[in-house]
Amino acid sequence: MIQPRHGRATLGMMLGETGNARAKFTVAVPTPADKDPIAPVEAMMRTLWDGQTSRHGNQGGTVSESLDSARAGVHFAAALVQWFTSGAVARNP
Repeated sequence: MIQPRHGRATLGMMLGETGNARAKFTVAVPTPADKDPIAPVEAMMRTLWDGQTSRHGNQGGTVSESLDSARAGVHFAAALVQWFTSGAVARNP
């Protein structure tokens, strides 16, 4: 949804895209004119990026991850996928 023509897009690539093209995104929940509507979505993506470093397997230097943290990460990821697939968060051409 963020990079529809990139079949192997990663979370890091999507964070870069939202940072570079934030005006192209809309969210279904109304946002005051002085607020950035994509900021909450980007914050959830950043939380996964910074807090779930073990997602790449045996990569060195991962942060300690508890079962509760892993479960929360699944919920964050599921919410993000749902928002984008349902159109609650959309990228405009």
